[in-house]
Amino acid sequence: MRLSLRAVSMFVPFLLFGAIGSVRAQSIETPTPFDSAHRVLSVTPPLAARLGLVAPVWPVGTSDYRVARLFSIESPNESSGYVLVVERPSGALERYLLSDAQRRSLQLVIDSAMSASGHPSSGVDLTSEPAGNSFARRQLVEAAVVYGPLAASLASDAQVAGALYLATTGATFFISYSTAQSENITQAQSHLAADMGLGAGAAGWLIGYGATGNSGKGVRTLALASALTGTISGAALGRSLTDAEAHSAWGGIQAGAATVWSATTVAGFSSRSTAMAIVGGEAIGYAIGVHYPRRAGYTVTAGDVDAVQTAGLIGALTSGAFFGSNNHPSHKQFAATLGPGYLAGIVIGDLAISRPLDLSTSDATLGNVGAVAGGLIGLALPVLAGSNSLAASMGLSGAGAAIGMAGILAATRPEPAVMRTGASRRSCSFGVVGAGVGYGCRF
Repeated sequence: MRLSLRAVSMFVPFLLFGAIGSVRAQSIETPTPFDSAHRVLSVTPPLAARLGLVAPVWPVGTSDYRVARLFSIESPNESSGYVLVVERPSGALERYLLSDAQRRSLQLVIDSAMSASGHPSSGVDLTSEPAGNSFARRQLVEAAVVYGPLAASLASDAQVAGALYLATTGATFFISYSTAQSENITQAQSHLAADMGLGAGAAGWLIGYGATGNSGKGVRTLALASALTGTISGAALGRSLTDAEAHSAWGGIQAGAATVWSATTVAGFSSRSTAMAIVGGEAIGYAIGVHYPRRAGYTVTAGDVDAVQTAGLIGALTSGAFFGSNNHPSHKQFAATLGPGYLAGIVIGDLAISRPLDLSTSDATLGNVGAVAGGLIGLALPVLAGSNSLAASMGLSGAGAAIGMAGILAATRPEPAVMRTGASRRSCSFGVVGAGVGYGCRF
């Protein structure tokens, strides 16, 4: 039977209505935080272990996975709910449907674990994303500047030394790449492994020098072994850390070493005794650094920590202005000036950057580049004037670095921090006032 054109046209509105209805019937999935404070947006295996997530509240179990995220489901034809999406190492995605009651139970467990771990008001990043191949790239750089040179220094023949450098650097890449493929290495692990490799290598050399008074082959062997051990230990310790804690651990190591160096040098310790004491300062600084983001009453991000470290270096550089007309200060004068300047810069950086802002690592990188550029401009002034004053060079360079960093951070408008102290919440903003840095909070 042949349908007339008029009959067909009668069915067109019904077909269009059915098509529109099918479009409207599509479900919508919206990312949802796991906790009531809206801070846990994803869960990695280290974070799940840290929060004590187990079945039946945590249906993912203890099997290997990269990251889990929670989504709310809105569907006009079906009851609303939640879905837990889990990414496996192969890239496959597994979905676990959760009812409202199951989601509330999971949220209650996470909130309780966060309160028990001392994070209810700190606002820190509670997870670290997978590092992927960046772990291998970071280790390649580490091998090029630490492992390779130390290995080459153990050879007495230049040709053998060159071969050792190349072989060590190349082998490190393949070993770290294989590890990255077989293990779920996080960004915190990647960062801490590289930093602790450098810190432990320095500690090994300091111990060897303190014991022998030289940097012979045995001391360099100890430094190489310490660097490798530090890298492995950093990867292990970083598994349970957040990005902010891993970055802060390295900042604590540097601050601890600088403080002990300054104090022992001013006190007149011998170089060997100072070397031994610095190793102890590194250990104490690590412990303090890890706990800083956990116990602070305000948000501390990995970017905040990086920027505060740069502020410490700016403080040390600026303190050189106190040398005055003394262009050849002694070791004691250097220690008495640069050490306190470094610590003062850290304190100022915490007050002016970490407290009022939540910097991303890219924000901190831009700020650090601004500090370098501003320092170069500041250094250009005494060069242009033909001045040979060490105080003028360091002071103007430090002032330029401070202004350059502050200007970049003000221009990029990073995320203002949300301060949490008990039940109060306040949003803070950052800016440059004249040649200074300032911030204010809004309740």
